[in-house]
Amino acid sequence: MGAKSPGIEDALEGITRRFSESFPEKAPRLRTVGREAEFPLVGSDGRAADASRLWPILLEDSGVKPVYDEKDDGSEFLIGVEHERWSCVIEVGKGTVEVSVGPRDTIHELASDFDAAMERVGGAASDLGLCLLGYGIQPLSPADERLLTPKRRYGAMLEAIGAQWLVFCVTAGDQVQVDIGRGEVVGMMNTMNALSGVVIALSANSSVYEGVVGEFASGRQGLAHGIAGEANRHGAAPRPYHSLEDYVEFLAGLRCLCLPDGSGGYRLPAGSFMDVLPEFCGDPGSAYEAFLFHEHYVWSDARPRARIGTLEVRPACQQTARLSWAPSAFSLGLVEAAEDVEGFIEDSLGSDSWEKLIRYREAAVRLGFSAPEPVPGFLKGVLGLARLGLRKRGFGEERYLEPIENRLEANRDASDDARRILGRGGVRRLVSEYAVNRGSN
Repeated sequence: MGAKSPGIEDALEGITRRFSESFPEKAPRLRTVGREAEFPLVGSDGRAADASRLWPILLEDSGVKPVYDEKDDGSEFLIGVEHERWSCVIEVGKGTVEVSVGPRDTIHELASDFDAAMERVGGAASDLGLCLLGYGIQPLSPADERLLTPKRRYGAMLEAIGAQWLVFCVTAGDQVQVDIGRGEVVGMMNTMNALSGVVIALSANSSVYEGVVGEFASGRQGLAHGIAGEANRHGAAPRPYHSLEDYVEFLAGLRCLCLPDGSGGYRLPAGSFMDVLPEFCGDPGSAYEAFLFHEHYVWSDARPRARIGTLEVRPACQQTARLSWAPSAFSLGLVEAAEDVEGFIEDSLGSDSWEKLIRYREAAVRLGFSAPEPVPGFLKGVLGLARLGLRKRGFGEERYLEPIENRLEANRDASDDARRILGRGGVRRLVSEYAVNRGSN
């Protein structure tokens, strides 16, 4: 970037300071963990169902409250429900629900509340004859505007991005939130972005979409590549960040898709956030809020969440019931073992480790487990360090890694499972095999 005016320099400095101060000064002694799990909702034929059908059933429980948002026309509409221990809301696509729990001190506590949520949400789906899938994408319904949840904000994003925004109508990820301290933000973000290919290789679970075998083991990742016309807006970070200032300036250089217009709607600025920033000079609070809105629509594999003081790790597909907790445990273990992980990467891959790992990520999106490892034994080494990180916490959470350890040992790729199931019995068989709610078939 070229020279910036003193006003822009001051605004960026203020944004960076506020962003940094949103994280605790010291790393937490016990890192809490949260989970945001998305599930495709389908009929027995595999076609996307409308998640809004769940809300009347769930609201029959006195412990559940409604959650509202704004429609395209500005009117209020029901988008989900909230319990004191969990929430369930409709996602970008009408056929996807997100169940959120946390933060909790341990994965055991998180799992207990999550299971209670899934019992209710899954039960409501079963009452309607619908299936929640432990799968990373709609298996049959294509990305189509008819699936778009009519939130006002989503309409603005469709106008800003175009049809590729609709990819988010069909994909289903499994995100984990882990507590981090102020001094760790950049290092943790770099480490987890570098290892995103490993997470994808171990969790790619969206190889069948639009009713056929797709070109990607992780269709969720592959189909979103290059969204909004910017190579680094979704998925892999372009490089390690040198500092938080570097991170903020990089994000500010990306296109500003939309911003609140101050009257309840949204406007579509021209150019990057840096181009928009002069209008906020002299108003640090507004500049920071605008940046956070802009930053929310940069979907890096690992990104710091200033509003809640966490690192969000994003690349995993939704998993089958047996592997449900593996992505959360894996990411938490890597964060806990970050120093050892960094050393392992350097010792194994050398000075050009970032380039090697980004190439590996590209291969993992297409091939899953079958992608050639950066060096032999790399996946096993990283998985072993994650186990040590969890063991260090002292809660026995390392047991949640066993399903992916077993898969790695057997060289059994989840994306191959979906292809085989489709070949044996079509989409209906895939739905039957991947349904996670009881009595749904």
